[in-house]
Amino acid sequence: MTEKSVAGRNRDASCISMLAAQEQALFAGLDVESARRFFAYLFTQPSKPGQQPQLRSLTIGLYDPWCDRRNYPLGILWQAAPYSFCSHMCRYCYGRSYLRGKFKGGGRVKDGFRRKLDACLRRMKDLGLPPRHLSMANSTDILEAHLEREHRHVLFMLERLVTHKALFSSFGILTKNPAVLLDDERYAALLRELGVEVQVSIAFFRDNAARDVEPGAPAVSDRMRAVENLAAKGVRVAIGVDPLFPRYVPACPVLQGRDEDLIRLVRWAKQAGAAYIIGKPLKLPVMGAVDRELYQQLAPAFADKRGSYWRMPAEEQGRLLQDMRDICAAEGLPFEHCFCNILKRNTRRHAAEAMD
Repeated sequence: MTEKSVAGRNRDASCISMLAAQEQALFAGLDVESARRFFAYLFTQPSKPGQQPQLRSLTIGLYDPWCDRRNYPLGILWQAAPYSFCSHMCRYCYGRSYLRGKFKGGGRVKDGFRRKLDACLRRMKDLGLPPRHLSMANSTDILEAHLEREHRHVLFMLERLVTHKALFSSFGILTKNPAVLLDDERYAALLRELGVEVQVSIAFFRDNAARDVEPGAPAVSDRMRAVENLAAKGVRVAIGVDPLFPRYVPACPVLQGRDEDLIRLVRWAKQAGAAYIIGKPLKLPVMGAVDRELYQQLAPAFADKRGSYWRMPAEEQGRLLQDMRDICAAEGLPFEHCFCNILKRNTRRHAAEAMD
């Protein structure tokens, strides 16, 4: 090892100690060398004494950078998307609470996506980063039809990931528009080769019920047909029954019926070949941005304030989740809370648990 490389390693270790406690939690449980490599990728190097390292804005960036990993041990996971925001206009969407006003123009293409993606892949390879899960979605839908059919950036990304597969431990896509993956046989072939899990968000069985709260999203029946076709092609598909709306609060309208939506939806998912069901109770941002009429209708169910969100009381949340577990069990499908689903992607966490 050269004197220069030793100095670089010492500098990185020193910079990690300068981070706030929330950011230092990213490196919990990592050996010194792995922590140094992740830091070099994720953070800037201060150019002047007293400056703080800053989290970089990267095309393959940190999954949920706002999460306090001292309380929620996500560890280091990746996220990437060629498009920003979306055009689904979901009335319950809380992404708009921290991206105020930016959803009004719908989805848009990120500048220089392909060039920046390749640069990230080269940097990750050069640093020898340990493999981590890549989520291909965040506050967007990477399969918005008009964008992907014009640019085919997702297809490009999947092709690049095949040649850099060793950099990642697993892959996931979250979408409300799986039909785009049937446009070209290359999508399914690449998804199978990478072992991508496609999580399709379907919170209703009835088209009209979904249309009322997701007016810009593809029809539920269209999503269902696409799921059936993808599963028939050997693509691993899971169904996100997300969010779960309140049903046991007298002052609230029942938007999502247990019999009309949830039971029929899970029964269909089993027949369609879905691997399992994911879900979580709805939360409402304190700062608003959710559709005002819907917010007022549902407000009586949200009595608990935690952090930046109003949440249903634990008893109500538990009842909704137990309903889903029971419905899934009756059909022989596993059910997972969506946070537990992403938490299990933390390979470092599960390695530590295996040693306990």
